[in-house]
Amino acid sequence: MFTGTDRRTDRSLLLILALIWGSSFILMKRGLFHEGRPVLSGLQLASARLFIAWLALAPLLLKHYRLLLKHWLPILGTGLLGNGIPAFLYATAQTRIESSLSGMLNSLTPLFTLLVGVLFFASRVLLAQVMGVLLGLVGAVGLVLTDPETGTPTWSPYAMLPVLGTLCYGFSGNIVKHHLYMLPASATAALALTFVGPLGALGCWATDLTGTLERDPDAWRALGYVAVLAVMSSAISLVLWNALLKRTSAVWASSVTYLMPVVAIAWGLLDGEPVSWKQFVMIGLILAGVYLVTASRAGRE
Repeated sequence: MFTGTDRRTDRSLLLILALIWGSSFILMKRGLFHEGRPVLSGLQLASARLFIAWLALAPLLLKHYRLLLKHWLPILGTGLLGNGIPAFLYATAQTRIESSLSGMLNSLTPLFTLLVGVLFFASRVLLAQVMGVLLGLVGAVGLVLTDPETGTPTWSPYAMLPVLGTLCYGFSGNIVKHHLYMLPASATAALALTFVGPLGALGCWATDLTGTLERDPDAWRALGYVAVLAVMSSAISLVLWNALLKRTSAVWASSVTYLMPVVAIAWGLLDGEPVSWKQFVMIGLILAGVYLVTASRAGRE
């Protein structure tokens, strides 16, 4: 049984993660653009993010490196699916779509966490959860097909990239919950980044990030935003996320996406991004679906 203090700790972690991750989309935008002008490419941003996050947690490797040999396969899985692949998907998406839309679509994470759990990890499912998934998917389709400026139907293939990112998060959350629950949260975070951090370093070299920094004076400012993104949204938040996963279910922990769109939309509005009333309707459908998924799950745990 959880005590009141336990529940307050869980909710506090959820709120902190929502504030950090909800702000990550505007940080990506600042890393990609300066006053509307492209500065860093999506590949450069994602590569630098992974490399800097790895460096931030590298000191922990001295303490936990022995665990890597025993649990390397699930650590590789959560490293790629929870950090590596999504970093490139979201960065590429935000070269073409607004940060607020990216944040809205991220709210699909609990739905994919449930689906992945049922299909690949033998999790049980309730009818209400199935209804929640279907409702959320309707909202997601509506978001992908709605123009934020006019609210009319449109299509942007780049809007599908955050959806694929949430699918990756669904796999990563289940991997951590089912195969890495016995590891300290800091160990899981540091070791997961160990697989993707060097790839980030390679990406920085392959995309000539140093050349961009030399040629464009605004690139250093953009890299500063990426550094904040890496340390807060990839390194520190990953430790907090793993701690929350150890304390709760994967689906309950992923309900952090209840609050993330609110933070992302607020930053987007402050930055002058268009948000239509139809998008608010669609995000309402997604959040209603997430509620059905997480509320019914909570009653069983």
